[in-house]
Amino acid sequence: MKKIYPNLNSLRFIAALLVIVHHIELYKSLFGLNNYWNIPFFQVIGKLGVVLFFVLSGFLITSLLLHEKESKGAISIKNFYLRRVLRIWPLYYLIVFLGFFVYPYIPFFDIPDKNIFPDVLQHRFPNIFYYLSIFANVGIPIYGDIPYTSQTWSIATEEQFYLFWPFLFILFPKKSIRIMITFIIGYWIVKFFFNYTNIPVINDKAQQIIKGFIFYFNINCMALGGIFAILVYNKNLIINIIFERKVFFITVISTILLLLFGVNFGFFHYDIYALLFAIIIVNLACNDDLKSVLENKVTNYLGSISYGIYMYHFVALTIAIRASIYFKNLWIIYPITFLLTFVISHFSYKYFESFFLKLKSKFN
Repeated sequence: MKKIYPNLNSLRFIAALLVIVHHIELYKSLFGLNNYWNIPFFQVIGKLGVVLFFVLSGFLITSLLLHEKESKGAISIKNFYLRRVLRIWPLYYLIVFLGFFVYPYIPFFDIPDKNIFPDVLQHRFPNIFYYLSIFANVGIPIYGDIPYTSQTWSIATEEQFYLFWPFLFILFPKKSIRIMITFIIGYWIVKFFFNYTNIPVINDKAQQIIKGFIFYFNINCMALGGIFAILVYNKNLIINIIFERKVFFITVISTILLLLFGVNFGFFHYDIYALLFAIIIVNLACNDDLKSVLENKVTNYLGSISYGIYMYHFVALTIAIRASIYFKNLWIIYPITFLLTFVISHFSYKYFESFFLKLKSKFN
């Protein structure tokens, strides 16, 4: 597994970049600055950057579970959860603490547009329960986004995915693909009913909350990553087709063009992009002809700190916007945002996250 990490770290970094660019244009609009938010490209790339993260997670976690079972004969549930806790929770809870108890008291970090970000303090204590229990993807549909903290919805979704995923390979080792496909179809059915029908036995507010949760709970994308990991592991004939260079390059070019034009596929929007991402991921991870395409020290390192990049970029973005207003120069927003995000993430990784990562290595 070590050989595939450099390329996939670079993909993590690319995913983080998509999210940051999306939020830069969104925040420029929230602060009343000239922006390009109305261009479809900027509107779609944020969530699709997270979808790329989800497919990566499904692929990597499934691959690691399969290799652990092969090399050790069994999957250690305790070690699996300890690894996830030590990697995810420290930074997650730091961001939650700052979002609920620090930023609301600092006027510098106030966001003018309250339509997207309502007053944090108004519903702080019922709302924080969802974040502490790692159900931010339920709290947001109920109480709205929390500035500098709302990105935790995707972490909540991944953690919920991890709750049952390893049991799939312990209880149903020979039926895992069929069960993953069942998850995807089940997700589609639930999504259809709550988005396109009215269920009389559930009131409107409850339906809106469930609809919001479904929007965030993209288990379909993670399951698709898992399916591709199993296909690779089992050396399925489909992988031989996916490994053809023309398939890879057509997929890459198509994905770039679709993103540039902000193409939306409606009901299957995230599923189609997840499939394109999965083909790219598998090739860059496991295709001998393409393994070194993105491999370099810079993007590999930036990918290794991508969790911090994703979690801290809102703070760097607000500082950049305040600086641009002060100096009356919008062009500095992008470079300041990227530079500050990378610097903060680097120091967080080196002096905060690394402590827990060293503990995590004991359970590898």
